[in-house]
Amino acid sequence: MKQVPGVVVGCLAVVILMAGCQNKESPPPQPQASPPSAPQPAMPTDIPPISGAAPTVIPEALRGKWTAVKLRVEDKKAGQSQEYVVNLGGELAIPSSSLVVKAEEFLPDLKIEGMTFTTASSELNNPAVHVRILDNGKEVFNGWLFQLFPAVHPFQHERFNIILRDSVAAS
Repeated sequence: MKQVPGVVVGCLAVVILMAGCQNKESPPPQPQASPPSAPQPAMPTDIPPISGAAPTVIPEALRGKWTAVKLRVEDKKAGQSQEYVVNLGGELAIPSSSLVVKAEEFLPDLKIEGMTFTTASSELNNPAVHVRILDNGKEVFNGWLFQLFPAVHPFQHERFNIILRDSVAAS
């Protein structure tokens, strides 16, 4: 058997390595990480059934701080939604329906103490509005709408969703 000179073996090794490097596929592009979104509050798991019949205590320092709420009314049949500003103590007759929404009290940080609704602070940590909804003059809902947790104890209706979108502070 003939011996191959070391220089030839070295050259062959270099050629094989270069060919192997050229045939390598570039790694697939890595998906770009989406920018972090604002943290969403965790959905509470311990909210008891609540109705608007219990007393509401608004601390004196907060009386008159909010004058209205913004409600979004979604018409599921028409596939449309509209926002309305409703004064606290006022009402909204929903167009093309027999529903009337009465906005009662607004609490910026709703908490339940025993059988009383009050606020834990003046910050908008758990904004909620107590509403009464009438259909043809008959009360069909008496409860709280939560801005951050609209799926907790929502108003349930075959055609309309009513959602608390925001609060309006006194100027």
